[in-house]
Amino acid sequence: MDLLNIRRTPTTKGLRSILTYWHRGARYRPVLGYNLRPEQERQAALHVIAAIHANTTAQPPADLSGHAGNDACMTFGEFVPAYLQYLKAKRPANDGRNEKIITKHLTPFFGQKLLSSIKLEDGLAYLERRRTDVVGPEGNKHAPAPGTIERECAVLMAILNLAVDMDLLDKNRLKRLPIPEYVKRERVLESLELLKLKETASVNVWRLVMAALQTGLRENKLIQTHEEWLIQRGDGLWLSPSPGKTKIKGVPKILPLNDLAYEALFGGMPRIGGRFFVHWKDANSFKHSWARTCERAGIHDLHFHDLRHTFSTWLTQCGVDYAVIQTLKGEPLPGSAKYYIHNWDNRLRDAVVRLEAFTRSLIAGKNLEKASEVPFSATQVPPSYVERSLSMRKVVPRDRIELSTPAFSGLCSAN
Repeated sequence: MDLLNIRRTPTTKGLRSILTYWHRGARYRPVLGYNLRPEQERQAALHVIAAIHANTTAQPPADLSGHAGNDACMTFGEFVPAYLQYLKAKRPANDGRNEKIITKHLTPFFGQKLLSSIKLEDGLAYLERRRTDVVGPEGNKHAPAPGTIERECAVLMAILNLAVDMDLLDKNRLKRLPIPEYVKRERVLESLELLKLKETASVNVWRLVMAALQTGLRENKLIQTHEEWLIQRGDGLWLSPSPGKTKIKGVPKILPLNDLAYEALFGGMPRIGGRFFVHWKDANSFKHSWARTCERAGIHDLHFHDLRHTFSTWLTQCGVDYAVIQTLKGEPLPGSAKYYIHNWDNRLRDAVVRLEAFTRSLIAGKNLEKASEVPFSATQVPPSYVERSLSMRKVVPRDRIELSTPAFSGLCSAN
């Protein structure tokens, strides 16, 4: 669909009328004239549009924004290298997930289509195809998860939006694509499941499980844990992990280690090099060991990332404040609290000591029913940690604020 838009800007010659017109993926910005009436603008625009159409029947024109005319015929696959170059500049340490999505899913479907020809119908066809796909190993075939399709659509939107920003598209026609939304997991490791894992897991898998439950770090970060990250202080060992690759995934700057975390990291087996979990290269190589462990333990639908949920839940059950939990997870506090609250060391150390006692009681099978009860005070979030948005209806007028002065309060108390 062609896009017609007239913009008026004041100049020394008067009010200038500029037409912005898209045709076959190319943008045109001719000046219609100065001090034109609405009917004169429309008449001039119709003449210009007719001339554009007449001149584009033989060959694609040059884009007035500086792009060559063949950019209007650029396919999705031809534009992908430009997006990957932009992604590399934006995220130098990206994990390669976007490249894999483009190579495996997006390019086979959209690769031969012109950027200007990708319509909403094409996006709907892609969603239908992905929902009917079957993935997974033999014996465990299943449809792609909604979160997987949502991630693929996010990459697709990023590519098309970049094409718009580079003036290769007039607009992103997949903007209203009904992208599936996944339901966030709320799975937490139960106390009986913890005992089953202890009985069936290998020594190294159990070490990784305990390290996750005592530090709250993600799977890949735990596997990368190196002895150079350790810092000895007066109150014990602290762990300073490497920063996360993206801003979305929070990683604490420094984290206290309790005795359980220390035992999980060092273990009783010899290590090669400085890594504590050298048996696995990354999270992808560990997932098979985790699947076999859960199968032997008879535990269903438990992801390793659920241990991070368990870490936060157990801290809440121990009565740890919301702000301390957020800091241990490496996530910023809401509002301006993250800029003004410092010196967390004592509270962080106290939290992991409580967590250790709580975990040991679960492993020993003591007070399993009482341990699952959440104290009411632990679920309360202090108002100072929550950012509250103010509307104009809640703002107190200035004259009423001035009445609340010490002098005025003294008069009120005297009366």
